Amino acid sequence: MKCPSISKIFIFADDAKLAAQLSCALARPGVYLPVCDGPRLQRPDRDAEIIRRHNAAARARTNTAYMAGVSDESFEAMRESLNQHRPVPCHRISSSSDLPALPRPTRKRDPEPLQWGPERIGIGLLKALRASQDIIFDAQSSPNESVPSKGGHLVVCEEGEELAQVIAANYAFALDAGLTLIPEVNKEAADALLEFFYMMYDPGSGLSPRQAQEYLRQELLKLSGGISVPAGGSITFVGQLPFGFAYPEHPSTHLFDYPDLGICIVNGFAAEQPNEPGTGVVVLVDPGTTPAPEIQAAIDLLRPRRAFIRTYQDRAANVRHVSEMIDHFPYDLLIIATHCGDSSGYRWTYEFEDSEGRDRTFVVDIAAVGFAHTDDPEVLSVTQFMRYISVDGVDWNDPQEKAKLHVGTAMWDFMNLIRSGPNELKPVKRETVPRVVGSSAMMMADGNYIVMPRSLADEGTPIIINNACLSWHRLAGAFMFANARAYIGTLFPITPSEAAAVVVRMLDKHWQKPLAAALWAAQPDVYGTNIRRPYVVTGVYPQRLRVKVMDYPARIKRQLARSLANWKRRRASLKPDDGKQIAMTEEIIEVYTRELTHFLDKSR
Repeated sequence: MKCPSISKIFIFADDAKLAAQLSCALARPGVYLPVCDGPRLQRPDRDAEIIRRHNAAARARTNTAYMAGVSDESFEAMRESLNQHRPVPCHRISSSSDLPALPRPTRKRDPEPLQWGPERIGIGLLKALRASQDIIFDAQSSPNESVPSKGGHLVVCEEGEELAQVIAANYAFALDAGLTLIPEVNKEAADALLEFFYMMYDPGSGLSPRQAQEYLRQELLKLSGGISVPAGGSITFVGQLPFGFAYPEHPSTHLFDYPDLGICIVNGFAAEQPNEPGTGVVVLVDPGTTPAPEIQAAIDLLRPRRAFIRTYQDRAANVRHVSEMIDHFPYDLLIIATHCGDSSGYRWTYEFEDSEGRDRTFVVDIAAVGFAHTDDPEVLSVTQFMRYISVDGVDWNDPQEKAKLHVGTAMWDFMNLIRSGPNELKPVKRETVPRVVGSSAMMMADGNYIVMPRSLADEGTPIIINNACLSWHRLAGAFMFANARAYIGTLFPITPSEAAAVVVRMLDKHWQKPLAAALWAAQPDVYGTNIRRPYVVTGVYPQRLRVKVMDYPARIKRQLARSLANWKRRRASLKPDDGKQIAMTEEIIEVYTRELTHFLDKSR
């Protein structure tokens, strides 16, 4: 499957139907039209929301942006950001009446628009795109149908997020793929199935691992409704669950429908455009917590392909060095071989008054197991993973009850109090819990590493192969949100021998195949006809492991030098009273200075 080119027009939308109508006006066959939601400015990390969208537009080489149904604040924030370094015209689309004046691609169009109902808008959009029609939404019921594939690939999307349907339809149009919608899976059911994957080897389940896998396969088949895949075809699933586990006869990949589906697709397609370097800068992590023969095998296979390889092994694979590398070193491919799983922790209850004057009670689980050494021998850096249990007595994992709760500014206020330090807000009740669900701690040489990156690989979009037990669950979402273009992890425990066998086959026998196809071919090589298929890939379908021959040390030096200069400018712009931000920025400057010095010394 060929990777499509990317349109230089980018749609930011908080109105899915307007985004669909814009897509009909602007999309072209074989070219992916980027669509993503507007920045969520109510979040505590609002600046990061803007930066993530700005960076996605830069990767797509956007020269024109359309904002559909976004707020005044979102429009102004994105327009200012996109025009920082060069002019990018930004057009606001507030209603369908703004559409007729749009410039349209010079291709023959059907003058009659497609009339479509308010539901299943992804199907209507793809039908309209295929027929070169506009689309008009009315009150009639939408037909319960699918769009067949033209090229053998099928996109399967859960119905819940309307904007995800629009993005999935544009993805399918660019790939000549079909589109099928399946019912949205409620969060409780999705969480229960993922928990069953996690606890598969727990004796309390009453099932053997094989029986548990067959049960999970059947449950996923029920939820997906028995989709019809073209003979010899492949699948991209868009939703919450690893549906590909239920369809082992077809290569498949997965994309999360929320958040930032549109950004994830841009990251994957942009890295596969002509002249992009591929996966030539490789980092291998082996803290020695488990046998990992795939690390040496990766070196033996990738070195003849002229990849640049950096390894973190044994004591060098400590929490500090690995976390600094994951965030700041400009790698393209990261392979991790270690143990992974949820850690024990604490359940703390907090009481406070929010900025609206409401009394609040927050109950959270905290896994404080990420400890890293610093330059000060008396100081450790501690990473906490926090999971909300309840707010004002309402179960935070019950979407129906949560929807009735007035949250207002409470989340923002709570996070600000927590960030201000322990003296600002102290728990009124403390308990221990045997497992903090979703903490997904990875074992390094000196302790557990809790992955919570905001960006990866010096603002890059790497491929991550996390060859550890149970490494898909929270970590797939965390790495993809931090801009990984693809992530491979496992749904349940694996042995060192099978972990090595799968990865080695991907790097050898199935090298340069589409990532999902390489993983799909590698697992039967290892497991034969056994139902066991622990590995899942997340990311767009047409991306590959490949190395372009070039001077990688020179490329790394240039990138490190640019980033160091950027961080120094950021430091110079900080106000003297912003102590925490200054300290964090200076730590990052030290990382880049150390890395750049290393490469400069090597080149002398």
